Order: sequence, then structure tokens, then C-alpha cells
Amino acid sequence: MGAGLFSNIFPRRNAGNDVALAVLRRVPIFQDLSRREFQRIDGILHRRSFSPKEVIVREGEMGAAMYVVVSGEIEIIQQGDDGRARRLAILGPGDVFGEQSLLDEEMTSTASAIASKPCLAIGFCRPDMLELLKQDPQIGLKIVRRLSQMILTRWRHTSRLLNDGRIKQKEIEET
Repeated sequence: MGAGLFSNIFPRRNAGNDVALAVLRRVPIFQDLSRREFQRIDGILHRRSFSPKEVIVREGEMGAAMYVVVSGEIEIIQQGDDGRARRLAILGPGDVFGEQSLLDEEMTSTASAIASKPCLAIGFCRPDMLELLKQDPQIGLKIVRRLSQMILTRWRHTSRLLNDGRIKQKEIEET
């Protein structure tokens, strides 16, 4: 008997998929989901591989999805007023970017996300989230609540950095 017969009864587990799901389970947005709820959203998540230097999100363009890095590295780059590119962050497994696009369909990306090494990322698209809210509001609301918390936390951190910068700038101007 060949392995094909038993593969219909006992399908082989995709090790790459297991790693992706393990990473997703650690992402705060998905932490409140039960195993059943997680299986429900797994079907609407989009897995994408990116080559080095491939642009995932381009600054100034409309965001389409939130991404979770499963493996590899992604650089977040922003063009300065002087035209020079500034690296804001390097993201690795478990890091999230583009989350604002899930809540605001008119928001343009404030920075570019570019693969710096071969990487795998999982995308969660706004239309899929909206459909999830209609089909299974309990799951959708858990995700939106955690998403809102994450965005507020990042906003507070950014505000603190801006305020610290203003205070330091004011100190420099006063001396």
C-alpha cells in the first residue's frame, strides 16, 4: 500500500503552516481567540513569501492589509523631508505592521515595508475582517478590541517620543 491511500485519512501536517500558526498565536490581536475561533480565521489569512528588496507596502499608497512577519526580516523605511530614506525599524517574526489599514480604508501608508531578507508574512485584509464581523461578530469584535488596544499603545508611545523631542528641542533653543 502506498502513502497516497493514508494521506487522505491522515493528512500530512504542513510544518511551515504550524510555524505560522504558532507565531500568530503570540500576536496580541489574536490572543483572545479560542482554538475553534483561530481555526475559523485561519481560512481567511493570506500567506505570502517575499524576496529581498521586494516592496510589501509603499509609502503614500493605500494600505490593504495588516501583516504579521512569520520568518525573515522587513525594514520599515520613510522618506524624510530632505528626500533621504530613514530606516525606522527592522521587523522580525511576530512583528505586525499595517494594522491601521484594517480600521481606516482611506489611510495611506506612512512608510514603506521592504523585505531585507527572504521572508514569509501573513496578511489579514480589511474586506476579510469586515466579512468576519458580519459572519461571526464575536470573533470580529475580539480582534477589533485587541487591534484598537495595540494602535492606542503605539500612538501613546509615538506621542511620548514626540513630546520628548519637543522638550529637548525647546531646551536647545533656550540655551
